[in-house]
Amino acid sequence: MAQFLLFMVCLFSTVGEARASYSLADLQVLSQEGSHEEFFAHALDIRPSERQDIWKTMVSKMGDSYTKGILSKSEIRPAEFKKVQELWKWPALKADEVFKARRQDIALRYLKSCLKGPTPCWKDVSSYWESDPTDAETAFRLAELISQHKDSPLPMWTFLDVALKSSLSEFYCKKEFSLNALWGKLEVDYIRLGPQGDLMKKIDDTVHPACLPALLKEAKLRLMYPVKSGDRELSYQILLSQMKADQATSDFFHTVYLLENPSQGQLFNYSWNRLKELGNSSTRREAVLERLKALDPLPDDILSSFDAPKKRVILMHFKSHFPEYFDHYSKQCVQFYGGKGNFPRGNPTIHCQDLMNSELAPVILDKGKIREYLEVRKI
Repeated sequence: MAQFLLFMVCLFSTVGEARASYSLADLQVLSQEGSHEEFFAHALDIRPSERQDIWKTMVSKMGDSYTKGILSKSEIRPAEFKKVQELWKWPALKADEVFKARRQDIALRYLKSCLKGPTPCWKDVSSYWESDPTDAETAFRLAELISQHKDSPLPMWTFLDVALKSSLSEFYCKKEFSLNALWGKLEVDYIRLGPQGDLMKKIDDTVHPACLPALLKEAKLRLMYPVKSGDRELSYQILLSQMKADQATSDFFHTVYLLENPSQGQLFNYSWNRLKELGNSSTRREAVLERLKALDPLPDDILSSFDAPKKRVILMHFKSHFPEYFDHYSKQCVQFYGGKGNFPRGNPTIHCQDLMNSELAPVILDKGKIREYLEVRKI
């Protein structure tokens, strides 16, 4: 019995020694030796009330040297990524700007590499994001990272939603991938809102005011040179919602809208009346025509419409209120087929033949232009 008691005393003594807490002096020695693993394993042995400036300075110094060492390597291991993630939970390191920046660099290097592997680490992306889901820079960098992976199970807007609502969105919105993503979201929102929807409110709810200059610049560009169908209408509505659509912009948009084989509806009616207004102002028509001349090809989808009555009505409307457009259009057509002028992108009047060969040609166009066209087409 006595031997058993002696054994138990020795056992508990050994366990007690193994579990002994490290002192501040112990941590100072580990800090001086650069023993990161042992230091971080025991740094929290110090009671919270005793974690004063000396302790915080040591933790910051060790966090700095530890992350610096990881970044000096050619490859970051999963264990190192996870360890830094654990250390991020420490208030002293979360408040350390150097550690914060290094943590981000480590995470992005690691995630960028592992996403290219045979088993992409999407769970690590999620855990990294969830550890600080309000930081705009983290949000933007993750969005930029997953924009390169079309098979991402994580919606990019999850991250951009945070980035573009921050005061730093002035810089984020200038990036092509984020601007394209924002444009895509507004496309969906505009369709859902319908003609009576409040697009201004939707935009205000989606991005920080600092993002608006980049968005408006993109809208002005796509108004002139749309990337895809629907861009021009959305561009105009964005400018209109932000009170950036002046008279000249509105004249241009509604004129082009009629030329692009429009659908019947409120927008059609407004564009119809707008063209009628232009018929009373040669100055406004000249301004619109100058903008139209910059387009290549010239808008002419209406000429290929299978809706003959609609096509006739719109062309006659142009004949009555904006004859200068089809004068210019027919001139460009004749020059192209006659081999005159410079047309680096090919035929600027794609559906010119549809017009020239139709019964409407003599009604809409100058007979001299029709004759010139027929002559050059014989050659």
